[in-house]
Amino acid sequence: MFFLSLVNTKKSAWVGWSFLVATAFFGQAWAVEINQSNPEAMVKELSETVITEVDKQRAELEADPQKIKVFAETFVLPYVDTPKMARYVMANYWKQATPSQQAAFTEAFTNTLLRSYASSILKLQVTRIDVSKAVETRPGRASVTTDVTQGDGNVSTVVYRAFQDSKTQKWMLYDVSIEGISLLLNYRKTFASEFQRKGIDQVIEELNAKNRQFSSASEA
Repeated sequence: MFFLSLVNTKKSAWVGWSFLVATAFFGQAWAVEINQSNPEAMVKELSETVITEVDKQRAELEADPQKIKVFAETFVLPYVDTPKMARYVMANYWKQATPSQQAAFTEAFTNTLLRSYASSILKLQVTRIDVSKAVETRPGRASVTTDVTQGDGNVSTVVYRAFQDSKTQKWMLYDVSIEGISLLLNYRKTFASEFQRKGIDQVIEELNAKNRQFSSASEA
């Protein structure tokens, strides 16, 4: 999954594993068939699918990093609510922002997550994932704990947070905690300082600049 790749990233410079909804900003995403009727099944199927596909496509992805975006659109993005994440990350600044700023930050933040994903997905070497039963934290909210065994034998505890969409009744991911560190909360704290010092527009522009730089490097 998107978040699985972040297990390895945390060991060096912490970032995070599985989030993004592609249709709004990347065009039409074609998803694999993953059971979204309950969070436990979704996490288990999605984890196993991503690990299998990464191993299967590793040589192709290493040869052409641009294909990682397609990989994410196919196997990850349809199951992650990025706009929900962006609203949480902006916190009170979301209400202060104009609709155009909200949309621009959501897109920039989504691309930032994709950039982090692309940088870490090929480092993913997982040999086993044990998924525990989902725990309902409140109606329509649940957490799913997994133990991820890596190729070097290290085991990391990864907890996924999911919610049930009231319209589709499907479960979606919106946060992950790796060894007790929440990806979403980590981003929220970081961006709070950035928004306060630089303002919304400058933060968005700097994110876009970093994302453009990454895209240019990948295409070179």
